[in-house]
Amino acid sequence: MSGKFSPAQRELYDIVLASQEAAVATTAPGRHFMEPHEAALKVLAHGMLDTGLLDLNQVGGLEDVIANQSYAQFYMHRTGHWLGMDVHDCGDYREPGIYVRPGEGVPEHYWHIGIRIEDDAVVTPQGCELISRDMPVKADEIEALMRG
Repeated sequence: MSGKFSPAQRELYDIVLASQEAAVATTAPGRHFMEPHEAALKVLAHGMLDTGLLDLNQVGGLEDVIANQSYAQFYMHRTGHWLGMDVHDCGDYREPGIYVRPGEGVPEHYWHIGIRIEDDAVVTPQGCELISRDMPVKADEIEALMRG
């Protein structure tokens, strides 16, 4: 490990981080629990189209990708899950991520990259508070930490 993102890793990492940020921004009292997932999914799907993980000519635009679940090749679960001894990771809920396996039509420079950013959060009257965020999360900050 070099302690540095490859260009492909950084590109996908930034998409996943943006999707998490979209989910956090959408989490608030009175909002439906699916709204953060939908916000994250839009960012992830848009990123998959922008990077060529999904071919616009084959899967259509953003709305088509979401409606047809074309994103599921690289993001096969939902965003977020409950916390507690009996509920962590139950069902198809996790954190936003992109997981790339080698395959026909998949750009090779993305093969074998898997990224998931997970934090614990609590919903307060002011919105969503990340309670596990004592570590750097932006790619530049992570690389700086790795350099020591």
